[in-house]
Amino acid sequence: MDTITVDGVTYNEMEFRQYKNAHDNTATMKELLNGVRYKVRDFFSELEWQDGQATVTKSEVNELLESIGCDALRSTFRATVNITAYVMDYEAANEDDATICIADDISLDIGTGTIEISNLEVDEVEDEN
Repeated sequence: MDTITVDGVTYNEMEFRQYKNAHDNTATMKELLNGVRYKVRDFFSELEWQDGQATVTKSEVNELLESIGCDALRSTFRATVNITAYVMDYEAANEDDATICIADDISLDIGTGTIEISNLEVDEVEDEN
């Protein structure tokens, strides 16, 4: 069996392959880390500093984070949404009950976030039969 000696340590062929792979992975990680270091340093050195302080926007930070492989900072958003819905085959004793029950039974789900229904009007209730 062939052996290889590196820095005073003797390896067989399989051990040497494992050693080389680990060394290659370490070298790759060092290169990546150095790249990140330089990008972060460049980012801060390019800012306009006054009295030891600089102002950075969230979009600038997100550009830096994305350039080094990180997820961008997230924001929360608010929206006003208009929804037109058609309710069919809703059973009720009469139009007034249908109007009240439909308004009570309508709900919305967005997954993440909160929905507040500020205005819900039921218009044009008609008997389908």
